[in-house]
This record gives sequence, structure tokens and C-alpha cells, in this order.
Amino acid sequence: MWHAGDVIVHHEVWGGRVWAARPLSVVEDTGDRLVLWIPRGTMRKVPATPPGRPDPPTRRERVIENLARGDWVHVDHEWDMDHLWLLRPGDWHALWVSWVGGRHIGWYGNLQRPFRRTAAGIEAMDLMLDVVVEPDLTWRWKDEDEFADLVGRGLVDGATADRVRRAGEEIIDRAERRAGPFAEAWPDWRPDPALPRPVLPDGWDRVPDGLGTAGAQR
Repeated sequence: MWHAGDVIVHHEVWGGRVWAARPLSVVEDTGDRLVLWIPRGTMRKVPATPPGRPDPPTRRERVIENLARGDWVHVDHEWDMDHLWLLRPGDWHALWVSWVGGRHIGWYGNLQRPFRRTAAGIEAMDLMLDVVVEPDLTWRWKDEDEFADLVGRGLVDGATADRVRRAGEEIIDRAERRAGPFAEAWPDWRPDPALPRPVLPDGWDRVPDGLGTAGAQR
């Protein structure tokens, strides 16, 4: 477990390689819930089409081709919003509280494999499909086409796809019932002004050693 103010790395790993890496500051770690902060301007590493191969014309095609071929390279990317991540062991999602210029603009249900703790921080692979929840708790699915491509290309099997959709439906159900984090005062949360912007450490591109799972998968 980590202490408030610790900087950890969130790795996404695909096919034995680091797919993406971003640094986050720990706000709370109780074992039952992990709360992480990533402010606007944080630099992360994201996958890109390697030199020498034609770059697909859309982000959707680029992501799918890189996942299928396994030949991506990493480039810098600047995080463009302020987000607080709420994670629970075993969940197939992270729930992000979102702000722009200090104004709460809603919630983002990032559907992903359950996180596991590592020597560097956490590992959890994004599975493309998302749920966007507005401040008034109305909702919509996001990136359904990307998710359909992921399944259609055989990159995600049917059982996993079903579990991902159920995770999205669980977020929707809680939003409609005003339950869980949606009933809490997270939109009013603000970071400690002394908290520095997190920075990726050296060695971010190494697949991290695991410290065990985060709990039973729900």
C-alpha cells in the first residue's frame, strides 16, 4: 500500500509489452479503495505507428493495427484534463472524476481489466469501451465502434467482451440510482496545492514485476 503524495506508474501491458504508461499521485490507499490524481499537463507515454509503416488515417484504425501487429513505438502525450481516479480491487473499470479549469464536467467510466499492484504502481489494460456520465448523472456509451473492432479482430474474446459490457452496465446502474461514488462529494474535491505534478520515472518502459492480484474479479 502507498501513502498520500507517493507517485506511482499506471502501466497498460499488451502482448508482453508496455502499451502505455502514466504517472499518478496517490491521494488515498485503504486497500478497499485506491484514489489517484493526474492533473492537466502531466506527460505520459502512448503508442504510435512505427516509422516505416503507413500510419492509418484514423485513431481507431491506428489503435487496432498497433494492438494486432504488436510493433508500436512510444511518443509523449500531454494529459488535457484534471482527473481523480477511483479504483476498487476486482472491478473491471476505473471511475474518473473530471474537471476542466476547476469546473466539474462529469465522470468517466474507463472499462479495463482489474488492476493489479506492481513494484512500480499498478497495471490495468484499457479495453476501449467507456461510459461517460454527465454532472446531472445522465450517461452515454463511448467508443463502441473501437470496442466492436477489438472483438471483431479477435483481440478480445467473447467472454471478456461480455464482462466488459456488464461492467459498463454496473456503472450505469449506480449512476441511475445515485449510488456509490455518485452519491459522494467527489466533484467538490480539490488537490492539495503543494502536490507536484507527477513525472514518469526512469524505467517506465519495462514491464513491471507483479506483487499479486488486487482481489477476486467481480
